[in-house]
Amino acid sequence: MNRYIILAVLLLLVLSAPADELSDKQKQLQKVQSQLQTAQKKAKEAESKKQKADTEIRRTASLKRRVDDNLGKLRKDESVKKQSFHRVSTQLSEANQKLHSLEDLQNHSLEMLLRADRSFTPTQLQHRDQRFLAMVAQHNTIRLVSMQGYRSALVQERSLRESDLSQVASQVRSQDAEAKKMNRTISNLQSESSKLAREQKQLQSQIAKLKKDASQLESLISRLTSSTPSAPSTYKFTANKISWPVRGKILRSYGQQTRAYGTSVTSNGIDIAVAEGTAVAAADDGEVVFADRFGGQGNLVIIDHKNGFFTVYAYNSSILDSVGAKVKRGQTIARSGSTGSATEPSLHFELRKDGKSINPVPYLE
Repeated sequence: MNRYIILAVLLLLVLSAPADELSDKQKQLQKVQSQLQTAQKKAKEAESKKQKADTEIRRTASLKRRVDDNLGKLRKDESVKKQSFHRVSTQLSEANQKLHSLEDLQNHSLEMLLRADRSFTPTQLQHRDQRFLAMVAQHNTIRLVSMQGYRSALVQERSLRESDLSQVASQVRSQDAEAKKMNRTISNLQSESSKLAREQKQLQSQIAKLKKDASQLESLISRLTSSTPSAPSTYKFTANKISWPVRGKILRSYGQQTRAYGTSVTSNGIDIAVAEGTAVAAADDGEVVFADRFGGQGNLVIIDHKNGFFTVYAYNSSILDSVGAKVKRGQTIARSGSTGSATEPSLHFELRKDGKSINPVPYLE
């Protein structure tokens, strides 16, 4: 009985082993698949980073080649001149050594000749050794003169090569500095160009707004003129000339003006610089026919002088009179400001004749 039980247990173990092994393999497979997916993801990320890096390398290399090309020829010339200078310097060093050797040999030959002369002077005979030594000394003298000439030529040649090398080295430094300066200049010009583009855009926007404001004001003046009861126009004021509404520097004159970038804008009046809150006076007697905020004109006052003329006062910070008010010459009708399209505290002043703008300056006292 026990034997059968043991056999049954062994059989179960044998049958269950493949199933457990299969489960383990499936788990391992799942683990490997997960690792593969992770690796593929990382590889894709790495490839993307590499492509970006390669793109940056190519861009940087292209810029570097341009810089290298600018200095390549000069640096090559500098290298050739350096080699030539070193070669002549080596030849000069060798010539100096040979010259020293010849001088030593000549000194030795002369010393031996002097000794021979002393030995044979009493006999008043010229020994063959004397003749030989004299020939050697003469030969050495010729060689010395030749070597000294050769050495002088090398010294001069070395000086010329050194001068050429110094000149081209100076050009290399100059060109290198110029290249760096040009890079800074290009960077500054790019910044300046961007700044100018922004200014141009702002200016074009301002011009468009001014044109729109002018068109609206033309429409308003036209409506006011048509609504005013018709009466004979005398075109006469209470004095020979009208008074200045404020005193200050004229920022913008009457008429068409050329601005930056070849653009132009037309001013229907004058802009007078004046501190914020300055009293704005009526140019002459008349009736207020408009007193309200109006588009780019800001707080606007229009006076009908009942003689064919209207005066316009814009950019005010506040208005002191209402429509229908009768005003006198020099009476304060508003306070100056920078409302509407004004870029700084000022007064925009216009003179209209039969509704059409004219230059107010000749009419001002």
